[in-house]
Amino acid sequence: MDKNFRIRLGIGFLLITLLGLGVLVRAAFLMLTPSDRLTAAMNRQFRQEPPRQPRRGYILDRNHEPIAVSNEVKSLFANPGKVKDRWRAAALLAKPLGIPASAIRAKLKSDRAFVWLKRQLSETEENAVDDVLERYPAMSLAFGLSKETRRFYPHRNLASQLMGFTGLDSNGLEGVELFYEKDLSGVGRVFPDGKTLVLTVDKTLQYALEEELVRGLKETGGIAATAIVMDAEQGDILAMASAPTFNGNQFGQSSADQRRNRAVTDIYEPGSVMKSLLVAGAIETGGMSPKARVFCEYGKLKIGKHWVNESEAKDKWGWLSLGEVVQHSSNVGATKIGFLFGAEKMYQWYRHIGIGEKTGIDLPGEQAGGVSKPEKWSKILQSNLAFGQGLTTTPLQVIRAYAAIANGGYLVTPRIAREMRSFEGQLLQEIPAGAKRKVMEKKTAALVEGMLAGVVTDDGTAPKAAIPGFQVIGKTGTSQKPIPGKGYRSGKYMSSFVGYVKGVHPNYVVYVMIDEPKFPYFGGETAGPVFRRIMTTALAREGIAPTETLIPISTIGKREKKELERKPSAKKAAAEAKPAALPPEALVQADDNWLMPDLKGLTARDVMDLFSGKDLRLQLRGSGLVKNQTPAAGVLLKRGENVAVRLERDTAVP
Repeated sequence: MDKNFRIRLGIGFLLITLLGLGVLVRAAFLMLTPSDRLTAAMNRQFRQEPPRQPRRGYILDRNHEPIAVSNEVKSLFANPGKVKDRWRAAALLAKPLGIPASAIRAKLKSDRAFVWLKRQLSETEENAVDDVLERYPAMSLAFGLSKETRRFYPHRNLASQLMGFTGLDSNGLEGVELFYEKDLSGVGRVFPDGKTLVLTVDKTLQYALEEELVRGLKETGGIAATAIVMDAEQGDILAMASAPTFNGNQFGQSSADQRRNRAVTDIYEPGSVMKSLLVAGAIETGGMSPKARVFCEYGKLKIGKHWVNESEAKDKWGWLSLGEVVQHSSNVGATKIGFLFGAEKMYQWYRHIGIGEKTGIDLPGEQAGGVSKPEKWSKILQSNLAFGQGLTTTPLQVIRAYAAIANGGYLVTPRIAREMRSFEGQLLQEIPAGAKRKVMEKKTAALVEGMLAGVVTDDGTAPKAAIPGFQVIGKTGTSQKPIPGKGYRSGKYMSSFVGYVKGVHPNYVVYVMIDEPKFPYFGGETAGPVFRRIMTTALAREGIAPTETLIPISTIGKREKKELERKPSAKKAAAEAKPAALPPEALVQADDNWLMPDLKGLTARDVMDLFSGKDLRLQLRGSGLVKNQTPAAGVLLKRGENVAVRLERDTAVP
């Protein structure tokens, strides 16, 4: 073997050795050094797990109490290409997942590297799947549990129509969840999680409003009810709901009617709540003097082939002032005011105060309603429009128009959200109140306010809306339900009351509507009492005491009157005081003071009924049943003294 051949052989051997060594070094490097690219490739081949999704931001009430939160859950996924025995795997997972084995096999036939078998497992399902994967470790190469978040509404039905709900991918589908989807979801943002949204809603007031709607339906036999509480100055919505409602955690079991936010999405003919707005327009535009009087034809006015009648046959009014037309809710009087106002001016006025146009609230699905152009009006239609029939509006538009009377003439923009915060709670943005537009002079608003005060008296249409110790300003509405293109449904009505309390701050306006109440179906009889209870709660919530220092004994119920007339001595009353297992019939008066009862275990409504009309400053906090009170039971309360009551209830779970 010559020398050159040996050299070439040695060089070849060296090159092969170096190449083999290089391969070994590269293999060791790949095995021991992390690589994002290779890890991703391995995951695509073996475990194809979904990327982490941002956590959805919380929704809080105005006091930062949670209404919607996000809980961590597990979802089961599979890589069908790595499943060796589909039949066996499907049989093992069918029972834990609660779905047919055939459905699992169908998903495992997919040629994709990733499929969901079941999303958002319950705790029981998750434990059962974990048990299967532990007993059969080989399945872990093809199946896995991934972390996700699921929307949870701790108070179930509370504000559910306002909140809306989310889908399996935690995307908002209705309500606030849909309107603020981009902010809440966090998708497309630099930060990994969604923002927390702080609402204008007061959770305690919302709870009370919803309870009163349910009670109102039971009392009136109606098929549905809607109510709103709005701050007249800023347009903040403190509470808004309809009944019946639904559980946001189980929205799939509810109907579209239950999920509908009727205050925003439903248009209806408002009826007599329009009469005071009509009078405001006639005064504001100079069409009529505030001192004008109208002859009401003793309850019956003929227009062509049609007759305009009063709501009740007993009402046979002659000459009435504008205030008396509003107080007695005269259809004939409103018709004559409408004729004097003029078709074009009346149309422009309705549009000017927001009737038939969207309010701009930050909620999806808002409807505008409408008022037809005046060139299409017949005389009988103009008459109908004067007392609120023949046009369509929403409850939100009506309360907004009355807020303009309450605040001295400004049309506000309603809003639901007031702050944006980070997921962890850091303030990011304060959402300013919407624009205000002046629609009437303060003097006009004050004149109409004075007229509306007469509605809530024994001579008006809504004495049942009165709150002892406060001056209630409001108007009833009782409208026939239309059949599109065919007139009106016999015996089917929408009954409402909208109003506020004069001279208090915050200046809340409350609207209540009952759909198809049984007789007596008038707004003062059906919606008036519901308004009174909701407004009483709102006043107590803000610690607002009556403006009168003494409530006339004639305004107090018979049982309470009987207690007051006894007037035991302070010493005797204190000796007889016992903890209350049931709500006391009345506060016991001792000399010139009230005796503090034991309130533990009572509802907010029980407490409010006890203190209604008393010269005491009641403050309620929380919801549920009374847990704490200050002062303690048996203490004598002086006039104007503060009474603090704390309510609590167990957290509701779905």
